[in-house]
This record gives sequence, structure tokens and C-alpha cells, in this order.
Amino acid sequence: MSLRSDKALFNDAIQEYNYTFIYKNMVDWKEPMNFLTVAFTHREILLNLVRKNLKGKYAGSVFGMLWVFITPLLLALIVSFIFTKVMKMNIQHAYLFILAGWLPWNFFAGSLSEVVTSIPNNANMLKQFSMPRVLIPVSVVLANFTLLLAGLLITMPFFVVINPKAVLMLPLLLAALFLHLFFTAGLSAMISAIYVSFRDIGQLLNTLLLFWLWLTPVFYSTDMIPSEYAAIFRFNPMTPYISLYRSALLYNGNACLGLLGIALPLSLAVGGAGFFVFHKHEKDFLKKI
Repeated sequence: MSLRSDKALFNDAIQEYNYTFIYKNMVDWKEPMNFLTVAFTHREILLNLVRKNLKGKYAGSVFGMLWVFITPLLLALIVSFIFTKVMKMNIQHAYLFILAGWLPWNFFAGSLSEVVTSIPNNANMLKQFSMPRVLIPVSVVLANFTLLLAGLLITMPFFVVINPKAVLMLPLLLAALFLHLFFTAGLSAMISAIYVSFRDIGQLLNTLLLFWLWLTPVFYSTDMIPSEYAAIFRFNPMTPYISLYRSALLYNGNACLGLLGIALPLSLAVGGAGFFVFHKHEKDFLKKI
């Protein structure tokens, strides 16, 4: 589909929203948890925004979305070589172990990095069209979530070869994906809203994500953490999500109930708080962008 037809489709979707939902007032975006209803009701606009984000990522690239697989595979091979051959760390199937942690981390960190400036970057669109503003950060997260799904789809045969029972763990993997998505979407919405008033958060976030990566068991397991530092990692909100992915892909659901018991309320709390903060700030967006 050409860029021109994409733009026409997006404008048609916007116009449909303007006529149907502003004048008839069929959907009320006054409760922060209504974002699921808003996203579903305006799914055509949302899908076009997601498509726009994905095209922007790989515009002019020869390999396109193949980089979704190439980059984490090369990283996993290099890191597993350093950790197992150079540092002599005992990690079974290290490259898959790292992939199971890096793919979800990359989705999370990529979403936060890109969403932070998403409201100012789409200022013209927000000023020209009446649309639910929450669709902007959510579309960024969903674009990165699409890449996560593509990466898992491509690498899944490797996990199945090593662990055939991984096929039976698909329900657990889907639960991990949904909870991780809701957590990331809420946090992303919060950060995008705060950035409009406090631009320094963009620089702070880059530094925070660097520290956060090494405090998250992406390249190592929780068993390797010394007991005196275990509390620090226990309060890392990304730890249960990474562990859930590994539980589904490598460990046949080991400790999944405990992990779900942490991830579920965490996702609801952070997701709900994130959309609440976004809702409270969005009325001032047009004045500040």
C-alpha cells in the first residue's frame, strides 16, 4: 500500500471518529481504565498509527523486519560466548536463555525510549484532528509489541527443538505477553504525559534504562544473584516478566503460579496508574506542545 493511500485511509478513519464519536458522544474517555474500550472502538485509527510506526522503523532497510531476528540472535551469540567461554559461567543453552530475556526486555526498553517524545512529535496531528490522545503512546507500544511477537514467532522453533514441551506452555506465554503489554503500555502512557511538562525525563530515562538493564536478569539467572543483593532484584518490576517468559519457553512452567501472582497485580497497578496519570495531564497537552 502506498504512503498516499495510507494517509488517505488514516484521514478517513479520523473523519469517521470526528463525525461519529464527537457529535454523537458514543464513547466517554473519562475513566482511565476505559482505554481498552477506546482502543477497540478506534482500532482503525490505532492500526494505522501502528503501521506508520513500523514503516518508520525500517524505511529504506534492505532486510526490513528480519532485523527483529538478526539483532537479538547476534547479541545472544556474542553475550553467550563471553559469559560461557570467556567468563566460564555455567548457563545451559545460553543463547536461547539470553534470547528469552532479551526479546521482552527489548520490547519494554524500546517502547519507553520511543514513547517519551511521542506527544510532541505528533503535535500537528493532535492539533488538526480530534482523537483520543492515548492512542499515540499506545500505538508506539503496540508497534514494538508486534516486533516482539515476530521475534518470538521466528525463534520459537529453536526453543521447541531444545524443549519440546514449550508448545504446551503457550497459554502461559500468552499470559506473560498480555501482562507485560499492559504493564508497558501503562508506564509508557505515564512517561509520555510527564514528558510534555518535564522534558528532562527523556535524558533521565536513557540513563535509567541502562542501569535497569543490568539490574534485570536478562543475561544471567536469578540463581546467580548473591543472597545479600537478592532484595534489590526482587523489587525490580521487570524480573517477574522475564522469569515468566523463561518459565514458558525453557522451564515448563516452573514457579509460574508465584510469578503470575506477582505479575498480575503489578500489571494492574502500574497499568491503571499510568493511564490515570495520562488522563489527568492530557487536557494540558495542546497548550504545552
